[in-house]
Amino acid sequence: MNRRVFKPGLVMHLDTALIFPLSFLNGGEEAFGHLAQIPSPQPSPRLGGERGRRQRRDAHWCWYILRFFFVLLMACAPLRAQPAPPSLKSDRWTNSLGMIFVAVPKTAVGFAICETRVKDFNAFAGTKPQLEATNWNHALYHGVTPVSAGPDFPVVNVSWNDAVAFCAWLTDAERKAGTIGAKDSYRLPTDEEWSFAVGIGGRETGATPREKSGKLQDVYPWGTQFPPPPGAGNFADQAAFNYFTKWPHIEGYNDGFVTTSPVGSFRPNQFGIYDLAGNALEWCADCYDDSHKQRVLRGGAWNNCGPRSLLSSYREHVAPGRFSVVTGFRCVLVINQ
Repeated sequence: MNRRVFKPGLVMHLDTALIFPLSFLNGGEEAFGHLAQIPSPQPSPRLGGERGRRQRRDAHWCWYILRFFFVLLMACAPLRAQPAPPSLKSDRWTNSLGMIFVAVPKTAVGFAICETRVKDFNAFAGTKPQLEATNWNHALYHGVTPVSAGPDFPVVNVSWNDAVAFCAWLTDAERKAGTIGAKDSYRLPTDEEWSFAVGIGGRETGATPREKSGKLQDVYPWGTQFPPPPGAGNFADQAAFNYFTKWPHIEGYNDGFVTTSPVGSFRPNQFGIYDLAGNALEWCADCYDDSHKQRVLRGGAWNNCGPRSLLSSYREHVAPGRFSVVTGFRCVLVINQ
């Protein structure tokens, strides 16, 4: 049986041909240019005749095959490196901060399933923006009681302006990283979107959030009963009463937290969204009324005992530059594919 044996001279050339294409991995187009300039491997000058021709033919075929596969490898590498683009058709999508988004029927946005956490806001604050709130990372109620004292708690002491700035920063950072598309963006939910997320979209009447506020009686994020059932959310409860003593609270309800709780500690709603009742008030994009002086807050907070302040349709309202130990926010993702 005939066997073709490559001589050492040819192997050395092929080794060189292999090493240079590997420089693709670090050199990009410049490395490709160097590859194009590498001469084809030559057979040993000691061989001639038919054997030499066979060796030259085999060497050239190996060279072209190597070049083909390495060019193919480099063409596919950028595709593998790209993150999966967000889609409202999927059940959920996770961004670079670990924030999870889900689709909400009759809206065109993905809703964050949790309120923005301390660790999410910390990534933004690390860029040293001009913030109106200076104590978001060491919030104290009446200067004594810690509020949101861990990375997975909802960030509070955040103004509407600061929340908007966070969304703009996250949009810019993830567009540059290719995590979201060039036309995708983060923002605060509108008042109407928030109503759909809590399950009352299309059921309210009125031209402004002020006209809609509190109009749907006996409708809460957890259902129609009051007091709320166990595990419904984080409100002014027996734990807060035991700590603060003279503290308005929901009689007989105990969520186990004096102030805020880590996000996602209680049951989600039918869309998989947590903490639409209690924990932290959530800024919305809208103005409260036609005066355009105040912005809307939804969902109640850890210091609310209801029943009116915990209605799904209830709106709080303050100036966009104000903040307190109950003001937080969640983001929505707008996908423009």
